[in-house]
Amino acid sequence: MLTEISELMGMEVYTDKGIALGNVDDLIVETDSQKIDGLFIGNPNPLLVEHSKPISVPYRWINNIGDIIILKYFPKFVQTGPSPERVPKVRKLADDMKHFAHNAEEKISHAEHAMADKIKEGPMKKLADEIKEI
Repeated sequence: MLTEISELMGMEVYTDKGIALGNVDDLIVETDSQKIDGLFIGNPNPLLVEHSKPISVPYRWINNIGDIIILKYFPKFVQTGPSPERVPKVRKLADDMKHFAHNAEEKISHAEHAMADKIKEGPMKKLADEIKEI
């Protein structure tokens, strides 16, 4: 049984399928709650992580800790860059967001102008006229 979180350092991490992911190189700690947020794997298995780029494994994915760490979940393969099939989706999403923002700006501008017109024509105009007379 672990008595200190530092004992996690260097431990071997395995997926739920029994495939070695790598060793714990560091811990990601939430300072406010003082709880472990994740395990930093600096040199993961290239069969599981594209180009063996460092990854963070969320602590909630851990199933068991003993002599080794066994995960209850890990993706079949982690891509570290944009996949060709995701690029068009991301571009479309960005375009949709720009369109939405533009429409929102137009609606805000229209509302501002409408409010200004009401102020010019309504009770504020009477007040402004009275002030001018004084």
